[in-house]
Amino acid sequence: MTDTPRGTAPAADPADPATAVPARAGARHEALRRRLGLAAVVACLPYLTLKLLWVLGIDVGVVDLHGTGRGTWVLVNLVTFLMDAAAALIAYLLTRPGGPRVRTWLLALPMWMASGLLSVIMIAVPLDAARPLFGGPNPFRDQDGFLQPWVYGVVYGGFIVEGAVLMGAFGLYLHDRHGPLLRTPAAAFARRLPLPVRTAALAAAGLLAATGAVRLAWACGARFGLTAARLAEMDGTARLTQGVQAVLALAAAVGTVVAVRGLTRARVRLPLAAACVGSAAAFGWGGLLGALGTLARSAQHPSSAFMVAVYAAETAAGLLALGAGLAGLPAANRPGAGGAAGAAGTTGVVGAAAGAGTGGPVGRP
Repeated sequence: MTDTPRGTAPAADPADPATAVPARAGARHEALRRRLGLAAVVACLPYLTLKLLWVLGIDVGVVDLHGTGRGTWVLVNLVTFLMDAAAALIAYLLTRPGGPRVRTWLLALPMWMASGLLSVIMIAVPLDAARPLFGGPNPFRDQDGFLQPWVYGVVYGGFIVEGAVLMGAFGLYLHDRHGPLLRTPAAAFARRLPLPVRTAALAAAGLLAATGAVRLAWACGARFGLTAARLAEMDGTARLTQGVQAVLALAAAVGTVVAVRGLTRARVRLPLAAACVGSAAAFGWGGLLGALGTLARSAQHPSSAFMVAVYAAETAAGLLALGAGLAGLPAANRPGAGGAAGAAGTTGVVGAAAGAGTGGPVGRP
């Protein structure tokens, strides 16, 4: 008798309904995952094409750089080109038969960042585009003269499709590879987490709740902590984006507390998804982009100490959540930790949280 390799399911017997039905479901999942991965690759192409043209000095769609130096312009576009190229590579790997032949965490870390950056765009841009229906300005028409309006439509439209199909494909991959862990009740999941992991996660939840409340206040028109220059930029689009960031941060705080305290017997996948996407959005949009904006404006329009503190708290929250996931999910998935989740193996299970749920309408591309 030949042993079945660890992590590999036995071959399905077409005559046995107990194995034939799951095998057919797995085949449908794989076919859908491969199609979604291919769609994500295609969705990346418009953005990658524009960025490559701009790096090469072909400023198609550019109206006025507003004093941005050529070196800075090329460097920024090269970095963002490489970031989206990484997303396209992940999407391509998800089209491979049987899934990517790499450890899950190698996909989960970039997917964590991508889910946070893309989720804000996926929510904020459609809401902003709907504002003319209620008497508001058209965000794709009323621009600041930096890029032609069609650029925003192409870029953000591509981002929305890319985010939806990429996170969908990655979610199917995780369902097939780490389904037992994701189906674990939150109460059972919480009991498997080491105390340091729970402490770090709850600290992240506290920071996410605090920064989410601040951004919600800014979205509602509060002026505290903002400089005069930043207040001048707080138009309807900016406040809408602040509101989306606030909702994602607060959802992440709630999801984190539910998952690590075991406040429900429902499956843990939804709280993990909220914690992952929301913490990544706080880290990406608040910590990373906020810090970069602070550095870019430091000479003429410096950020206030309160704004810097918010960005620092969002950075810390993201890193704490990421660290808790890296340390806690393998512990929850370890054989002997209890339940069926241990059967999934310990390789790279941080990905289980990352994809279970990743100057224009939101900002300049």
